[in-house]
Amino acid sequence: MTVQHPEFEQEQGYVERAYDLLDRGLAEAEQNIVNFDALHRSTAHALNRALAILRNSRGSGQLVFGRMDRDDETLYIGRRRVYDEQRDLVVVGWHAPAAAAFYDATPQDPGDLKLKRVFFEEDRRLLRIVDEVVRASAESVATTDRTAAISDALLQELDRSRDGAMREVVATIQAEQYRVIRHESDGVVVVQGGPGTGKTVVGLHRAAWLAFNRPDIRQRGMLVVAPSSPLLTYFSGVLPSLDVSDIDQMDLESLYGGEARVTATDALETARVKGSAEMSMVLQRALQQRIGWDEDELVLPLGADRIRIRGDEIRAVIEEVRTRKIPHAEAREVLRQAMSALAFKRHHEDQRQQNRPVRATEATIKRLSAFTNALDRMWPTYTPEEFVRSLYSTQSWLTAATDGLLTSDERARLFRSALDGEAWTRADLFCLDEASFLLNGDVMTYGHIVLDEAQDLSPMEARALARRCPLGSFTVLGDLAQATGVWVRDSWDELTRHLSATSASVNTLTIGYRVPAAALALAARQLELVGSDLAPPQSIRQGRGKPQVWRCSAEELIDFVFDLTVRYRDEGLTSAVIVPDSMYAEFFAAADARGDKLGDGRDGDFALDVTLVPVSLSKGLEFDAVIAVEPARVASESVQAARQLYVAMTRCTQQLDIVHSEPLPAGFSEVAPDPQSADVTETPSLGELFDLLTERDQALVEALIRRLAAPALVSEEPALDPKELTR
Repeated sequence: MTVQHPEFEQEQGYVERAYDLLDRGLAEAEQNIVNFDALHRSTAHALNRALAILRNSRGSGQLVFGRMDRDDETLYIGRRRVYDEQRDLVVVGWHAPAAAAFYDATPQDPGDLKLKRVFFEEDRRLLRIVDEVVRASAESVATTDRTAAISDALLQELDRSRDGAMREVVATIQAEQYRVIRHESDGVVVVQGGPGTGKTVVGLHRAAWLAFNRPDIRQRGMLVVAPSSPLLTYFSGVLPSLDVSDIDQMDLESLYGGEARVTATDALETARVKGSAEMSMVLQRALQQRIGWDEDELVLPLGADRIRIRGDEIRAVIEEVRTRKIPHAEAREVLRQAMSALAFKRHHEDQRQQNRPVRATEATIKRLSAFTNALDRMWPTYTPEEFVRSLYSTQSWLTAATDGLLTSDERARLFRSALDGEAWTRADLFCLDEASFLLNGDVMTYGHIVLDEAQDLSPMEARALARRCPLGSFTVLGDLAQATGVWVRDSWDELTRHLSATSASVNTLTIGYRVPAAALALAARQLELVGSDLAPPQSIRQGRGKPQVWRCSAEELIDFVFDLTVRYRDEGLTSAVIVPDSMYAEFFAAADARGDKLGDGRDGDFALDVTLVPVSLSKGLEFDAVIAVEPARVASESVQAARQLYVAMTRCTQQLDIVHSEPLPAGFSEVAPDPQSADVTETPSLGELFDLLTERDQALVEALIRRLAAPALVSEEPALDPKELTR
């Protein structure tokens, strides 16, 4: 039986009063806005928008979630400010400077707080109260264990089942995280954090903190970018729950607003060429190579007359326009005006010399088809798709544009016959985005951008983001150890220099709050294979136990996996089946045949108890239980095999299962089967056990077998092959 907190009723009364004051204040504000709107129709749009924000803020998220006591002061901390009838503060907003002490206080360093209390409520009713160990026990926690400072409230929160969407955790933000949230840098702030350290939560709450505390940034607009649409769906509700609804959120591919859509996939080497910083120079040079005039003269027919302009005059005008450094389309209009003025001047001079009337104005010259055709040859017009498509399919142009920038092999990877059709890849989108900027210079800009899972960004993707944030104000979230694409980096410098000219502040989150220690330890063996100095975070989670490894036949694998999901569902846990991309359709079809309902991870459908997730889209997601299927297949299909497995195995908050029919890849050789996780088929043969040994152990076994199986002195039979003996 749970013992109720001795001050439960008192605190419940305070929470109810806060909600009542909020309701009355919002109702009054709504009425004032309506009355003002009736008198000032010109402000209707802005006022209606304010009214919508007020209405939405009433019901989104927990209002009061903490209390802190000093010797002379008690403050309640919540999602937003609440005042009483005398305009005295009843609840302090979590983002206010006064709330900092609430987050900074730990058992080891309570500051000047006597008490830190955390509330958990639902539908305006308190569920539980947790008094954090602060002043009274500060002396008793003098220990080198860094996890000793973790709040009891957080530990209780972590035991809650995942519900298919990321929650705001503003009540249980830890001191390490809060320092990053309120980082004062105006430049690039990097948040490096391993699985479960809460870097995405930190980034989203930092966006909200900046929105409340930096009106200059908020007025310029703010943007959150996810690497994929499923991950965007997963966390898109956090900011609205924090009363911040005016921050744009989009996935990376949606940055480019042109006609092209991703319908194809590049080979690894091709994606690397298209994503390189050199590609921006290729595109810029290619465009410049289409500008110019190499003829001696331009003749424009005008009835019986002719307007003649010398080639050197045309080239001088073109070069003058080049120096303006303006977008291609805008520069063409400048050239059009300059050329029509030059043509009119020559026409006027020629006609006067011949005592003939001037037959044209600049306007009529601009309408001449010969003039437009000549302008197209001097300064052609393109859509981004036309420009990039033509460059890819014109061998001579491609050769000239890449000379000295790309090798012949790299250039060959760009070439695409015009007959190949329009199959755009993800890397192409950012070439198109670069081309669009060169051609039109039109891009929506923001005062601050938050980038999630940024470790995989290519230089071209980073350039696209930098164009949208001219102030260079970024929050960059990621984990270098989880880089699963073609851009593996040992430090953040190589990426951040494409975002801003100023140096970046790198902040490392070191404590893992969500991934169980045993699962993280198994996953960390994959990092050892990478040969990197990167280490996993220190986990504070025990979970349900150590990972379970199950081996079954290929024919039984799918049914066995789904039977596991049924077990977890019956236990009240959400689960994800993370499969190799090549097996996704097969699993979905099998689930349908069984009558099992699955969430489609490709579409960001995380609302059901069980979600099927392709391993390539698993990054950033969290589930109570994770069933990782066929690690060997994942490794064989991945660009960064060990890192992809590291990602897949660290998506759980309670339990990790590994189910396979193929022999496990490197990094799993020391996995000891759990007594309750035995082989689900027949006992493996000695030969199969031999295949699972490390190379060193195989060598020892072979040496022993040779010794035992060597020809006896009385026998002339040859020794058997050691592997044959084991079989």
